[in-house]
Amino acid sequence: LDHFTSSSSSSTFLERYCVYSGYDIYTPPDNQAEGDETDKNNNPIFFYVGNESPIDEYVNNTGLMWELAPKYNALVIFAEHRYEGESVPN
Repeated sequence: LDHFTSSSSSSTFLERYCVYSGYDIYTPPDNQAEGDETDKNNNPIFFYVGNESPIDEYVNNTGLMWELAPKYNALVIFAEHRYEGESVPN
């Protein structure tokens, strides 16, 4: 995988990630009619761009993400840093 050479290569690689949706709670507005789905979940997404280590080493040790997510009903996503852990391009 080469990001610096101009080529028509379409190389890809698998990147590990972790998604936690336990805090991503949808609460419909008080004035929403039953069955009306026009107002979708508008909660934030907290995205953590990985440390230079495998995802297993930091996903449960990143306090701020886990402290703020319940307060904001956020979806939490962690991405593993490229070339670390199992996220290694060929």
